[in-house]
Amino acid sequence: MSSSVLTPKTVSELVKIVAKKGKNAVLVSGVDPGDRPVPGKVTIDLTHIGALNEISTQKDRVTIGTGVNLGRLSREAPGEIGLIRQAASLIGSPLVRNRITILEALDPKSPYFDITTPLVLLDAKVRLQGPTTKRTLSIRDFLEQLSRGLKKGELPVAVEYTRIPATHRAGFFRVARMSGKGTVSAATRIRMVRNTAMEPEIVVSSLTVIPLRSKAAEKEIAGKTISEATIKSAAAKAAEEIAALAEKHSAYDNTLIEIAVSRTLRDIANGSIG
Repeated sequence: MSSSVLTPKTVSELVKIVAKKGKNAVLVSGVDPGDRPVPGKVTIDLTHIGALNEISTQKDRVTIGTGVNLGRLSREAPGEIGLIRQAASLIGSPLVRNRITILEALDPKSPYFDITTPLVLLDAKVRLQGPTTKRTLSIRDFLEQLSRGLKKGELPVAVEYTRIPATHRAGFFRVARMSGKGTVSAATRIRMVRNTAMEPEIVVSSLTVIPLRSKAAEKEIAGKTISEATIKSAAAKAAEEIAALAEKHSAYDNTLIEIAVSRTLRDIANGSIG
């Protein structure tokens, strides 16, 4: 193992290192002895920090440390009828998911940033800790703060969300652009009464930093039977609404949004998870 690998034992120790090393710090879940050190970077292994690797449930509240990797998340995420588990398995391939942490996935520059789409749907909260301060933000406020920059040395140390009721169904889907640059994802939850969609919530990544709820798509499908016609109509409304909000958009982007939203609705209609 390279001497450039640090193994902090506590969150306090970690944030002090990050505050000192800044952008030169590379945070990972586990280090392979064959890994070559990145020139000019310091690798920090998070696996020895117990608080970052905990998954706990108290009543209806779930807390997951950001040191948990996507592999564990795809197997063990509790309390949300399979939504986070499905998202983690789709976002991280089997080759990388046991190395990519939630902490890395929460970085807007990460190719795994689509994990924030279901977190927005779940109205999650993010716990932050710095060298001298602690605070908790809603996932939306956290993502807005990221666009401006966190405080020096500050890191997200846990995400929290409330269980989705068993009466609901949920779905997630992610699609990559053909250019390989950027993805679109959608997360949906619906309370199903027979085949009728009640209280729908639809969140779309929209190729922006902050995933957005599509109220137009929700209105389009609310109180209706989920059929191929209503799925196509809701997906088109989502693409149209996001296009109006995005700074840059194209017909291709619309198609990707329609694919992602349609897939989540079909999964819900078919009872794939939930």
